[in-house]
Amino acid sequence: MKQKKRSLKQIGLFLLYTFSITWFCWLIIIIGNRYFNALWYGEPLFWIPMLIGGFGPAISSYIIYRQFKEDFSEKSFVKFVFGKKTDKKVWLIFGLFLIWRLFMVWIAFGIKNPTSILYILISLPGLIIGGGSEELGWRGILQPKLEKVINYLPSVLIVGIIWSIWHLPLWFIKGTLQTSFPFGLFLLLGIILSSSFTTLYKYTNNLFFCVISHAWYNKCLLLALYMGNNGALQLNLNWKVIVVFSIELIVSVILGIAYRRKKPIPC
Repeated sequence: MKQKKRSLKQIGLFLLYTFSITWFCWLIIIIGNRYFNALWYGEPLFWIPMLIGGFGPAISSYIIYRQFKEDFSEKSFVKFVFGKKTDKKVWLIFGLFLIWRLFMVWIAFGIKNPTSILYILISLPGLIIGGGSEELGWRGILQPKLEKVINYLPSVLIVGIIWSIWHLPLWFIKGTLQTSFPFGLFLLLGIILSSSFTTLYKYTNNLFFCVISHAWYNKCLLLALYMGNNGALQLNLNWKVIVVFSIELIVSVILGIAYRRKKPIPC
């Protein structure tokens, strides 16, 4: 009971820090757009509050780590991020995950231009900073702490919902990726990705792999939105897209449950 209360405290503080940092920064952009004709998407000054807001989960994860360091088995925050051991099996799992994303882009979204891979690799570092770093909070803090309070599947669902709601201000900023499709669809994708990224973390015990995978997914989705629609910011759903995301959800849930039954998630 004492451990559950401590986990609930950490969850509450993490969400307070994360939403306060992110929504405050993104609200500055919204106010700038609507009332001062400033901070428009793509402008140099726009990226300052945008990136700081995007770092909300990562910043909060470090704060929680420092506040409750005795609850973490790792000796340093670096080991918390990169894990303890990376063997051939871990690299194989990570590699298969990245290949699956390319399969989704090439097969489901119909993007078969070989230069697409090069495009992903060139822009990946920027997306690690601007998107992938979120994983330090969602998979590093929120998911494992929530699993100490409730069962695995409900925790995955809740994290996916919270993660999606965290993005909500972006629908009020013209030009963002989120404005290209409805929130309901984004929420569904958030739940699916919550399951798959959580499963990846369980089998690799490496947050940095989740960071890269998150960034990789973002770039693959951008390719589908832009290159798949002749530059139009629009996601065209077809039966292939529905099938591959359904497969990802089913497989990740099965693998996640199987791992959960074998051993508990690291705190």
